[in-house]
Amino acid sequence: MTLQQSGGIAAIIEGLTYIFGIVLFLIVLDPSDYEGAMGRLQFMTENSDRYILGLLVSGFLFSFALVVLVQAMHQRLVSVAPNLTTFATATGYFWAAIVLTSSMIEVVSINALTGLYATDPDAALVLQRSVSVVSGGLGGDIELVGAVWTAIISVIGIKHHIFSRWLNYLGLAVGVAGTLTLLAFFSIFKGNSAFELMTLIFGLGQIPWFIWLGTCLYRNK
Repeated sequence: MTLQQSGGIAAIIEGLTYIFGIVLFLIVLDPSDYEGAMGRLQFMTENSDRYILGLLVSGFLFSFALVVLVQAMHQRLVSVAPNLTTFATATGYFWAAIVLTSSMIEVVSINALTGLYATDPDAALVLQRSVSVVSGGLGGDIELVGAVWTAIISVIGIKHHIFSRWLNYLGLAVGVAGTLTLLAFFSIFKGNSAFELMTLIFGLGQIPWFIWLGTCLYRNK
């Protein structure tokens, strides 16, 4: 199997991990019957194994598959845009690293929270909020790093006619949307639903982009 084919499989895995994460975290693990922050913490401790499984797939598996995909994209693009591709490759590896780091922090925190909740629920809630800020800053609440990588890959594709132009336009739109999520943290934009839409576009848009990209890489088109 060539690196391009491996990268194609990795990209498809990326898209599938997104789908898995959406189904598990938004549908299966629904804490709506539990009231308040303490209730949601209780729900998490009662379903800790499911949360850890979700992190292993959407965090650990995603990160390692991304490393393979970044390698394949570097091989594919470096001959036509060496400098920009090198920057994109470094950004892609950085994205994989922060997602993996964030997931590892969350896995460790779940075990700690489960034990602490049994003896001191208030302290467990404080710990959960602290962990949420750290993990959110690394791998969830700001989509900048992944968005920049996606956008650069797409720009190279558009400029040098690599892959379908519609695939590249989709990737560029997803990348721009993800980059704009950074603005949501400015006070003048807080509460603006447009930035929630940008996060949604980035998350959902990467599903078809990854799967489409993976198909192109595997077929060497």
